[in-house]
Amino acid sequence: MFDGQTKITGIFGDPVAHSLSPAMQNAAFKSKGLNYVYLPFPVRREHLPEAARALIPLGLAGINVTSPHKETIIPFLHELSSEAEFMGAVNTVAARDGRLKGFNTDVVGFLYLLQNLAPLSVKGEKVCLLGAGGAARAVSVALARSKVGHVAICCRTMEKGGAIREMLSKNGLLSLKETSVWLLNGDTFPEVLGDSAFIINALSVDPVEKGLLPANKRYDGLKAAIDVRYTPPETPFLKWASSANKGCRTVNGLDMLLGQGTATFEIFTGLKAPFQVMKEALQKQLAGKPGENE
Repeated sequence: MFDGQTKITGIFGDPVAHSLSPAMQNAAFKSKGLNYVYLPFPVRREHLPEAARALIPLGLAGINVTSPHKETIIPFLHELSSEAEFMGAVNTVAARDGRLKGFNTDVVGFLYLLQNLAPLSVKGEKVCLLGAGGAARAVSVALARSKVGHVAICCRTMEKGGAIREMLSKNGLLSLKETSVWLLNGDTFPEVLGDSAFIINALSVDPVEKGLLPANKRYDGLKAAIDVRYTPPETPFLKWASSANKGCRTVNGLDMLLGQGTATFEIFTGLKAPFQVMKEALQKQLAGKPGENE
């Protein structure tokens, strides 16, 4: 039951009805006996300023932020964690003492996913990264911290890809020789993927559905394909990867969601997250839900 003491949390995004975060967080609150609730808030791009400014007057305890707001919400916050400032993107906001603080737990989430790839490892390997938005920035940092050999950033906007490359170099994560930027289309893509061991889709769309990847080509050196989206469990991109190399391991973004979700719970409550409860809640809700990476 909700009452006047219930602490309200949730997620801002467009779309947001797909999100599995409410099921995961509400199960965690219940297991800890906390008077919290987590709700989805569909917030269109043009309405973000009003929504962000309403957080404190309405008494919300915090929110998650997903596409398309991870970068554009920053001007409405009072402060950023070191990780969020470094990333230039926010996926969690805590409201405390009349102030809004932004965090980024996407790097932690993707590191958790990479840990679960064992015995496969990106260490020393060439990785083809699709996308140059907030999710791609987080993935690139996680890859760098995992001692990747080279990251080839394939994107639709070269300037954004170049900004990620510069960010990695400027902060001593990867040298310019260890990164490259390519225009994502059917002409340049085969050249990039030919010697890549991993391919990661961090685009906000499915690259296969958008015709961005070449069909009927084999990539025998491909060890694993990762999609930051988690539903359907096998996205068109992951099906494409399986056809490109029958031995390629395919992984969706559920582990990333779980990793960032447990970190979010701890930011909101100050308590250790009930990991197993949150994992089971996700598994129960997953079937038939169209989702991305929140």
